[in-house]
Amino acid sequence: MAKTNGSRGGLGPRFLGLWCSTALSDTGNGIFLIGATLLAIHTLESPALVGLLLTLATIPWLVAAIPAGIIVDRLDGHRVIQIANLARAGTMLAVGGISAAGHISAVVLVVAVFAAGVLQTFVDGAAEALVPELIDRDRLSDANGALSVSTRVFYQFLGPPIAGLTYALWPSAPSLLSGLLCGASTLCIAAVRQPWPHRRGGRGKVDLRSGLRVVGRNRILKAAIAISCLTSIANGIYLTVFAVYANSGTGLALTPTTYGMLTGLVGAGAGAGAYLTGRAERLFGEIVTMRLTRVGWALLFLSPMLRSPWLIAPVMVMGSAFGAMWAVQAMNLRQRATSPGQRAQVLGVFRALSYGATPLGSLTATAFQGTVSSQILLGAAAALTAATIALVPARESLRGSS
Repeated sequence: MAKTNGSRGGLGPRFLGLWCSTALSDTGNGIFLIGATLLAIHTLESPALVGLLLTLATIPWLVAAIPAGIIVDRLDGHRVIQIANLARAGTMLAVGGISAAGHISAVVLVVAVFAAGVLQTFVDGAAEALVPELIDRDRLSDANGALSVSTRVFYQFLGPPIAGLTYALWPSAPSLLSGLLCGASTLCIAAVRQPWPHRRGGRGKVDLRSGLRVVGRNRILKAAIAISCLTSIANGIYLTVFAVYANSGTGLALTPTTYGMLTGLVGAGAGAGAYLTGRAERLFGEIVTMRLTRVGWALLFLSPMLRSPWLIAPVMVMGSAFGAMWAVQAMNLRQRATSPGQRAQVLGVFRALSYGATPLGSLTATAFQGTVSSQILLGAAAALTAATIALVPARESLRGSS
């Protein structure tokens, strides 16, 4: 099946359908999660439940990503996305209906948030596996950057404020709206007139270790996963330290508004960086851009040492912009180094290991925060990230993996 050559203009109607589906479902997912936390805080009056819900939103990547990848790699990707989003829509609408009836409970929220997270592993795995079957390799950065922007902008920025506004109108509204958006996302794929890639075969023995073996045999993938895991550890240190350092009287003593704005700027920079990844690679080259992502993360982790929000803000934006390009480049590496039938499994391995590494950083920061200064911990996070420059593959290695 011919791919879309997007060298001129857009990336083709099939990718546009995939992107629109991702944008709608990501928006719905962001609305649903924040809406669930608002139900926990205000309707159930259980702030302690919020931490559990936020944890349950990420745990599926640790426990379900690899099995989901195996299933996705055996089925047609566009069908997986449609079925998973319909299941998410049903889950979210059920929560909205139960809430409207006045019967919402902690058990309902816990089960629904976890279920939505599990279904997200199927959607993300299928989307990443589909991209290289729709787009020529020379446009992978542009396509993957567009998908990353969808997650950054729609999930992280549009979702939460919409959830807050709609909850203020009616507590059940966020869940109902998110369900409608996830349901509508399936229409974006159904509306595409061109045929979607069809997965043949895949009826052999199920092996949960197959994705691990693919990664273990490929030098590029091993380097990429090492970079991602070490960066996740450093990011865990940074997030834990910055939350305390920014809000304490002995640290930056930021107001809640300023703290929220700085946190939001990180996401804004990341969204811009994801969008510009392809252009950066064409300007600097792929290898140099990879090294710049390491420098970007290090700058982000060091930025709180500047003390003044007016100095911190631009460094955060620049650092997160370059740092976020790594997520797009890692997608490129995974897609080029794997064949159809492997991609979702390899993504599952990446996500499981990198998501598992973040708590290690948080635990490390927590263990040392009482005895080691915040500046030293931030410096350690930056140094760990900068050290991963040594793991960036050589140009010759990238040619061999293509």
